[in-house]
Amino acid sequence: MASFMASPNAGSATGDFMEIEISIHCRDLQKMDLMSNSDPFCVVYLSDPKANYSSTKPVGNGLLDFRQPSTKAVEIGRTEVIVDTQNPDFATTFKCKYHFEENQMLTIKVFDEDKKGSKNLNDHDYAGMCTLSLGQLMGADANCVSRPIKGGPNSQGFCCVRAEEVTSCADQIMLQLGGKGLKNKDGWFGKSDPFVVASRMNEDGTWTVCWKSEVVMNDLSPIFKSAQIQVQKLCNGDYHRPLKFQFLDWDSDGSHDDMGYVETSLDAMIQAQGKPEGNMAVTYKGKTHGYMVIRKAEVFQVPTLTQYISGGMHMSLMVAVDYTGSNGSPMVPGTLHYIDPRGIPNQYQSAMSCIGSILQEYDTDKKFPIWGFGARINGVVNHCFPIGATPEVQGVGGLLEAYRNVFAKGITMSGPTLFAQVLANAQAHAIENANATPNKQSYSVLLILTDGVINDMKQTVAQLVEASNTPLSVIIVGVGQADFSAMEMLDGDDGVLKSGFKKASRDIVQFVPFGKFAASPSRLAAETLAEVPHQVVQYMMSKGIKPQPPTPAPDYSAMAPPIEEPGASETVQCTSGSGGAGDVPNFFEVSVPPTATPGAEMTVKSPEGTDITFIVPKGCPPGGVVRLQY
Repeated sequence: MASFMASPNAGSATGDFMEIEISIHCRDLQKMDLMSNSDPFCVVYLSDPKANYSSTKPVGNGLLDFRQPSTKAVEIGRTEVIVDTQNPDFATTFKCKYHFEENQMLTIKVFDEDKKGSKNLNDHDYAGMCTLSLGQLMGADANCVSRPIKGGPNSQGFCCVRAEEVTSCADQIMLQLGGKGLKNKDGWFGKSDPFVVASRMNEDGTWTVCWKSEVVMNDLSPIFKSAQIQVQKLCNGDYHRPLKFQFLDWDSDGSHDDMGYVETSLDAMIQAQGKPEGNMAVTYKGKTHGYMVIRKAEVFQVPTLTQYISGGMHMSLMVAVDYTGSNGSPMVPGTLHYIDPRGIPNQYQSAMSCIGSILQEYDTDKKFPIWGFGARINGVVNHCFPIGATPEVQGVGGLLEAYRNVFAKGITMSGPTLFAQVLANAQAHAIENANATPNKQSYSVLLILTDGVINDMKQTVAQLVEASNTPLSVIIVGVGQADFSAMEMLDGDDGVLKSGFKKASRDIVQFVPFGKFAASPSRLAAETLAEVPHQVVQYMMSKGIKPQPPTPAPDYSAMAPPIEEPGASETVQCTSGSGGAGDVPNFFEVSVPPTATPGAEMTVKSPEGTDITFIVPKGCPPGGVVRLQY
């Protein structure tokens, strides 16, 4: 069963993130001082998505900028110096924002202090560096990864990197307020239109607004809708912090009239819920004018995806590719399935690679099923058939290789475009995976790549509504220039998906047209994957599935050196054209020509126009993707 570890934060496509804290431990470092042990310290860099820029031109020798824009990194901090040791355990930790949907690269450079207190890295001896993605770190057991230290004059040893979610108040409250006999501000012939504004007291005695209710028209004893509010947002996690609930009479011109207020605390509200004697007096100009009724104040916790990861939750990735005739003949340059002999990726390859490369970082065995639909095989149209040599292929390289070789199997592109069978197959896999996993700690993602209009919309909607109650998310990427308005309807952002009288229990579909992100395909991955963390946690909570106890942290004193198994997804440090030891690292990615073999030396142009040389890594398939660090 292919599986990848889920990644943090029950966020949505609004750019949510989780904060993590990174700690660093080094072992068996190179001795840099002749007469004594080294005095090591580390400088830590993290790629900055805001500093990305794209290059759409060939970069030399048949290699092409494939999907990830050149990524600038920023220094996020330095450890302390530890004197006379080759096995430092640094006390300095680093907090950063982790985004599930982005390729964030972490670089750690190790130095031996030579000039005490100097901030200039050129004053110190460079011992080497290691690079990994935050996705690899958060997808590893116990969120711990070890990497060999390379790139120095005589580099040796390895670096152990561990991440932990920064704890904050995870409590949420389901709050429903009401009013009773509130002051009327609209005179003899009308009634006020009340709403409530909640504020928390700051340390200096001022107030910060933290929540607002809806307006209830013409009612002096209103019942407001239930609201789910983060306790952190409401009172910063302090249940005894003073809170003020201001009742206002809504006016269309914005000059809302004061109706009085209640000062209380969250703890007092919880104690008062549902009790008549718990009604709280509303004060207006020093006198009581009505009461605030605590109809509901129930506290509960929403787990984060990090907690599910730490407890061993698994996810499975599945890919489905559209082989209907509307894609055009794969033999004709410019059509959607045309395989360019120069290695220039088509939209199917680009989408498959940029999304798959994110998800594979969370995969324990990096094996994915890949299916085709809409093709004629042995004279019969098939709407869900395997296109790999085996039921599951290995990593993104295996996906691309299976895709390139599919037409050698004698398939003929046909039609119509039907999704229902692929969805049913994916749903069955998702359920099977969950049933085979202890405590049903499993979730699946289906990536559908298609060029146009769905011909079985009614059946597709029905299948999606049914699948909304299973551990499955569906990502649809539209390639080409077709009319994708019907696809956008499947995305539940504008309302709950319905099939007859049956409604979807949750939104599980995310649709994105590839053309919108053609200039920066890495943003395609961010857009399509941003909703997945929220969908995972939402499903688990709906089924009452709680995170399992976390995997224990390793004993750093007993850690063995990492076993190197380089592959196409590994970051390759360039052998020439790189900056100095003190320079900020940059990254970009290229597709390797089909004729290139592992071990071959290749020279390419960086996005800045400089020549950089690298060795094609072991495990890189023809046409595979290499991430270069320079």
